[in-house]
Amino acid sequence: MLHIATTAMSHDRSGPSHLDSLAALFPTFDFEGLIAQGAAGAVYKARQRSLDRDVAIRIASRDNAANPGFRNAFKTMAKAMGNLAHPGLIRVYDSGEADGLPFVIMEYVPGKTLHHSSHGKAVDPRQAVQIAMAACQGLAHAHGKGIVHGAIQPANILLTQKCEPKIGNFGFTHQDQNHAADASAYQAPELSASSSSESPQSDVYALGVILMELITGIPAGTPDVAGTVLPDAKLAAICQKAAHPDPAQRYADAGTLAEALGQWSTSAIPRPVPVQLKTSSYRPKAPVTSKVPVVSYPVARAGRGMVVHCAVIGFLLVAIHGVWGAYEAKQDSLASLRKMEEAKPRVILIKAESGKETPQAIDSSLVQLKP
Repeated sequence: MLHIATTAMSHDRSGPSHLDSLAALFPTFDFEGLIAQGAAGAVYKARQRSLDRDVAIRIASRDNAANPGFRNAFKTMAKAMGNLAHPGLIRVYDSGEADGLPFVIMEYVPGKTLHHSSHGKAVDPRQAVQIAMAACQGLAHAHGKGIVHGAIQPANILLTQKCEPKIGNFGFTHQDQNHAADASAYQAPELSASSSSESPQSDVYALGVILMELITGIPAGTPDVAGTVLPDAKLAAICQKAAHPDPAQRYADAGTLAEALGQWSTSAIPRPVPVQLKTSSYRPKAPVTSKVPVVSYPVARAGRGMVVHCAVIGFLLVAIHGVWGAYEAKQDSLASLRKMEEAKPRVILIKAESGKETPQAIDSSLVQLKP
């Protein structure tokens, strides 16, 4: 996983007194420290009190401010960046001059550059592709507005703490010789010729080189990195096309490269992730029962089990028949006894009324009571 470092602040440039002098030029901002500086000028972190937000303020150096060509280029690029609005690009809020010094107020990104975060480290290919694809989408927005960066390199790509790239320094690095030297490894071959100018294809070349560097961990400039080091053939082909020496053989623009990376990302086989099963000694206080009764039906088994089942069923039928027969016999016996009990009162009653006590009379009564 790519490690995102924390932005380091420096107060070496003239110390607090210098920050106080800047506060006098920008009375609505509280300057907190120096972010970076070069031959073209310096970038400071400040707090904009009116909107309660952190910003980055780029201020040109005195020497460059005295150059009319630099001043015009600075203003033109600041205005162009002000028309860009994309999550992959650093926003420009305002620009102008203060005490003769051109400045631009930009979005502050709490993070380090891609160079400081990944230089010399091999990044997981999937994460490297995600970073490159997001950077391509930001550049595609700029290309759609007719703006070419011209100096794409890891030092000009900031990473947020969510590892989201934001491209900055549109046009400003051309006036900084240190940045120009660092960017030579990412510069398209055609730009070395004085007759060639920057184009979307030159930005695509730089992105291809950056992607190879992220995946391999090998600094830019190593020959044929994509063909000899990259483990994935499809991804190697994408990098080779993006960083092709002939601009006509590259992707037409950053948006086309983003589409190719997106297709690779969706087709890439994810790495298996081991699953750790956790056991628990928890036991419920009471048995857990279902609210809906579940009826289960036994499954008949062939062979010996079937014979046993039939025997048991036959035994139960015989037993039930025997019990039922005994029950009916008992009921018949009880019925006879009830009839005899009912007959006795009539016999006695008849005997009492006739006054005769001969057995014949009694027998006659009994016969009549027979069914």
